[in-house]
Order: sequence, then structure tokens, then C-alpha cells
Amino acid sequence: MTTGHHLLRDGLLDLERLAALATRPPRFEPHDAPFWDDPYIAAQMLAAHLDPTTDAASRQPETIARTVDWLADTAGWGPDTHLVDLGCGPGLYAQRFARRGLRVTGIDLSEGSLAYARAAAAQDGLSVEYLRADYTRLAPGAQYDAAVLIFWDFCVLPDDRRDALLRWLHAALPSGGRFAFDVTTPARTRPEDGSSRWEARAGGFWRPGPYLELTRTYQYPDTATDVRQTIIVEPDGRATAYRIWNQAYTPASISALLMAHGFRVRGVWEDLHGTPLTADAPTLGVLAERA
Repeated sequence: MTTGHHLLRDGLLDLERLAALATRPPRFEPHDAPFWDDPYIAAQMLAAHLDPTTDAASRQPETIARTVDWLADTAGWGPDTHLVDLGCGPGLYAQRFARRGLRVTGIDLSEGSLAYARAAAAQDGLSVEYLRADYTRLAPGAQYDAAVLIFWDFCVLPDDRRDALLRWLHAALPSGGRFAFDVTTPARTRPEDGSSRWEARAGGFWRPGPYLELTRTYQYPDTATDVRQTIIVEPDGRATAYRIWNQAYTPASISALLMAHGFRVRGVWEDLHGTPLTADAPTLGVLAERA
């Protein structure tokens, strides 16, 4: 992975190189530099996770509480359940599951979020194990009774990393072990292909100092995929592209994918707190079971 592109030529910004950088990337092209584990960006993400007034990074507290209670009741998870929370962030779901008596392991790549989660668990007297790792590249051998992956994280995974995760989950869960996750569908409203937003900032989410933020959305309709590509141009001419991918699923496509990896669907709703599914639902909440 590179650390960005240098766009200054003879002291001037090379607009041709910038225009080339802003074109449609290959499907699931990665970021140019660390994202989840970049210390500054991770701090901004943590602040967004902990903001109770927005769904920007984590859902609002009342939704989290409703999700945890509904999932635990629906899936039959109780004090004998060892749950792994994949992409746990600052532990907002993990701690609520732990308060219900579950044994919980949280896995995330952001050390800042994990430090917050560990401190919060200790303050509340909760025994939650937190591990720093990329949950799509976990070594085999761990055993759990159940798993969750919440807030559309499944949708950002390239096909090979998604399939690797499903293989790992199949090995980590027992027969009958349940995996709950949510995804977007093709019915969810998205920006038009090629739509752009350009902003100059004195500092913000991406950098503490001034930068130019160039964002463009691209659609890949043959695979129900889209990307929000944001290029950050700093005063020294360094440009870094960040790409947030989203692959949408239907009940039929997610069922076929799960079956191919040894899972069966136990239920599909519009979300992970039991809203009945409609034909034009923008999201799906899925409860799968290892065969």
C-alpha cells in the first residue's frame, strides 16, 4: 500500500495527475494509506462513534440497546454464549452483550477504539476480551458460539476477504452457531454515478491542518457495488485517495452466498432489531446458522 501521490511539479500542482487520480478505480481498489489504523483518522472515528446524536459511525444508543436485546432474545444467546463482536470499535455493542451475561470477545483494528473499550469495560466492571486484529485475516483455531458484524461492515469487504471471513466463521462456530450481520440492498438510495463534491477545509476529519477534499461516487451496477472515493490534497502537494466501498445484497444473493459457505439463513428482517422485511427495504438484517 502506498502512502500517497506527490502532485507538485516545478512548484505547481499537477492538475493532470490529480484528474487521473480522481478517475473510476478498479473494483475494491484499496486506500492509498492506512485508514482504520491511522492515528489521527482513528481519533476522529472514535469521536463519531461516541456522539449519541448521529448515526455517522455507530448507531445511536437507543438503537444499539434495542439491537442487542432483540438479537440476544431472538438468537437465544445467554450466559453460556461466547460471542465474538467483529469490528467492535469502542465496544458499544460488546459491553451491552456483556451486561446481559454473555462472554464477549471484541476484535477491531483501531487501537484507539480498543483502548476506549477496555477502559469503559473496566470502569463498568465488565469482563470483555478485546483483541487488535484485521477480522478478515484471522488465524484459524479460535472457537466461539456466536458472532456479530454490525452496521454494514460486511458490505465493504472485497469478495476474497468476505469469503475468507465466512470460511473462518464456519471453522470458529459449532454446528448451530449463529452469525448476525446487516447489509445494504440495491433499493438503498445512492448518489448518481460520477457525482462530485469539492471542499477546502482549514482542518477536519481527514487532517488536523488545511486540505482540499475531492469526493466522487462511482457505481458498478453489474455487481451492485459503489464507491465513495475521497482524495485529500495537502499544501505540500501530497494527495491520498480513500475509498469506502459498498456491495449491496438481496435476500436471494445473501442466502446463496451463505449456503456456499456452509450456513443457512434463519431469518431476514429490514434491520437487526426485527423490523419486518418489505420488498423495497434499503437494508437487511440477517441471522445465519452454521450447518
